Amino acid sequence: MKTVGIFFGTTGGKTQEVVDILAAQLGDAQVFDVANGVDEMEMFDNIILASPTYGMGELQDDWASVIDEVADMDFSGKVVAFVGVGDAAIFGGNYVESMKHFYDAVEPKGAKIVGFTSTDGYDFEASEAVIDGDKFMGLAIDAAFDTDEITSKVEDWLENKVKDELL
Repeated sequence: MKTVGIFFGTTGGKTQEVVDILAAQLGDAQVFDVANGVDEMEMFDNIILASPTYGMGELQDDWASVIDEVADMDFSGKVVAFVGVGDAAIFGGNYVESMKHFYDAVEPKGAKIVGFTSTDGYDFEASEAVIDGDKFMGLAIDAAFDTDEITSKVEDWLENKVKDELL
């Protein structure tokens, strides 16, 4: 299995919970809080970016302060997957749009994006993180999910969406 770099920002703790589950499932992943910067990102060929979405589809504050630096990196030959945490009950009109910010930063710089997931079973109004009409740009985790639901979603995503290309 390839070593994966997981880069996350969190404010309320839900994204940290998701990242902890991801890291436990992956085993040898290295985890970095972007509040401390993103310099290590260039060392990895296999990367997961994780963030909650705030307000009207905005990135979490720590991510907002480093996203331009990420957008300046060369992602040629790198495989990247996204995790977006959102709250469909409150922010259903901008659901998990942090993934769109990630996509816009790394896709034009050569990243191979993997991990698209179906929107089936999610109750939200709109999201710029939806591609091809019925897929999220990555793993969507709702704030209403409990730990068992998060673990199940992560396991399914790793096994069925990213295993062959990211791991």
